[in-house]
Amino acid sequence: MATRDTLTPKEAQCSGGADYAALALEALQEPADAAYAKELMDRVADDCQFTRDLAACAIVYKALGEQSRAEELLQTAEDYCMSGEEQVALAEAKFKVLGDKAAAVGAYEKALKETGNLDPLIDLAKNVMSVIADGAFARKVLEKAEAKISRAVEYGKLAAAAADNVLDKEYAAAIFNKAAEKLSSVPDLLSLAGEVTKTLGDPARAKALYERALAGATDFTAAKTLIESAKQAGDAAFTQAALKKAGDLASATGDYIELAAGLSGVGDKPGASALLDKAEDAVAGLDEMQKLVAAVEAHLADDAERLARVKAKLEKRQANHARYLEFQQLEKDATSVKQFLALAERVRLELEDPFYAAKLIEAAEKLLDGTGYQFSRYKPIVLAVDKNLDDTDWLSRLLDRAAGNAADFVAFKDLVTTAAHLQHRDLGVAKARAFLATREATLAADSHATVYDTAKLAEASFAATQDATEAGRLLEIARGQAKDHFALTHIGRLYAAMGNSARADELYAAAAAICPDGDACIQFIDRLKGFALPAATLKKWYAECGTHLSKPADKLRWAEGIADALNDKAWAAEVYGQLAGQFSGADAARFELSRHSRADLNYFGAVRRH
Repeated sequence: MATRDTLTPKEAQCSGGADYAALALEALQEPADAAYAKELMDRVADDCQFTRDLAACAIVYKALGEQSRAEELLQTAEDYCMSGEEQVALAEAKFKVLGDKAAAVGAYEKALKETGNLDPLIDLAKNVMSVIADGAFARKVLEKAEAKISRAVEYGKLAAAAADNVLDKEYAAAIFNKAAEKLSSVPDLLSLAGEVTKTLGDPARAKALYERALAGATDFTAAKTLIESAKQAGDAAFTQAALKKAGDLASATGDYIELAAGLSGVGDKPGASALLDKAEDAVAGLDEMQKLVAAVEAHLADDAERLARVKAKLEKRQANHARYLEFQQLEKDATSVKQFLALAERVRLELEDPFYAAKLIEAAEKLLDGTGYQFSRYKPIVLAVDKNLDDTDWLSRLLDRAAGNAADFVAFKDLVTTAAHLQHRDLGVAKARAFLATREATLAADSHATVYDTAKLAEASFAATQDATEAGRLLEIARGQAKDHFALTHIGRLYAAMGNSARADELYAAAAAICPDGDACIQFIDRLKGFALPAATLKKWYAECGTHLSKPADKLRWAEGIADALNDKAWAAEVYGQLAGQFSGADAARFELSRHSRADLNYFGAVRRH
């Protein structure tokens, strides 16, 4: 019971008009002491300078029946009002002193304009409901808060305010729906599911969020969080699904064993068996092997074949314990990719333990991650996985990553050749062909791709698969793109390298026929000289090129090439003899100078004797 005697000591704690007003309202509770309440107000009201204090005092005077004094203070409070927080106090006073809901809403509107963050907006909505009980306006306040939030905990807080304070569970559900559309991470969805359960008591809606989280879990840590959430929700089916998802994402023996125990606990024996299979594959030490045997005895004791197998493996581990300790020390000392890969091969050969070998290769791969991708650096990892493990998933991942980073032709050719020659030949050849097909489609869609890009693809195809038919198909596409003797000669060389000399000759003949002048013929034969062809073959193609020339000047330039490019003075002299008499004037003088300088061995010596 509040009395003057019990309230008077509280005056020392009051620091402003609002505090005294609260004490006065307490004095007006039954049994009311109106005299003490008025004494308090008369003592402080005239000294108040802030809207909050003035509005609070006005409410007390209204309760005391002094309407005019209350309205006077309320007007002063409005004159002094400067902030959104003060508008809230003013709104409450206008409603309680004047009974004017519209005026109160007007003050709340001003407060809303000046309020921007989540917690203050929730407090404003709570105040609206406690003072004027206007659910529509309170919802308007919370709707503004929607634009300010992005995290699951914020959506949960806003929805709780809608349900508990604004008494609008329909709006709370709408908030959760919007959150579910925007949020996708496992922690956010789990947090949201918990808030849905707490605020709406809607297990179906919460379960839908749990299932989305389950579908979106991409790492083991997230999956384990799902398991704990499922257990707390008491949903056995979801717990089972979460355990299986975690099993898909786990990689360590201990994790597999723990999850298998969980599945066994919910009666999923096949699921537990599958996880213990994975645990057995991943064992990398004596301690893990002992834990695996204990797990099989605990959860699959009736599986005699499995129990006998893991016990035999344990005996092997125990018998080779010293060697395992030796290798583990070497593992600790290893610091380079080369050391880890060499150790992995020794483990495979000496311990016949592919799982431990896999662990070492994985350590080597991690040394490279984050250093910038180059296939030449990752290639040893590919070869180590291929040689020491039977893990086609890992091998596929490595090859796919290499393909995604093979920007230049050298790296691409090395990749497809490496892939096609792996010990896992079926996988490697299939990957190589797929990469080649993708590169071909990319070139076909690239308006800037050249004949040489297609020719390089053909070269890579043959290097990888030795499939002359497929490489030939690509070379024929390149031939269709060729516009000059350079491209045709290049394609011919590739046919020759594939062992198709007849097709190569066709391309060389086409190149010779397309040479427009003597200079082009010289370029053509210079290119053929780079292929280390016999002298007779070079002479044949150069002669072929000359047959397509008709202008005397071009024929003269071609004749010069016989001496300059082929160093065949005798043939040059013969051709110059055939060209004699075809020139006149300045052209005749040029012809004579050319013939003497290239086909007459005594020309310069004779000049020196005069």
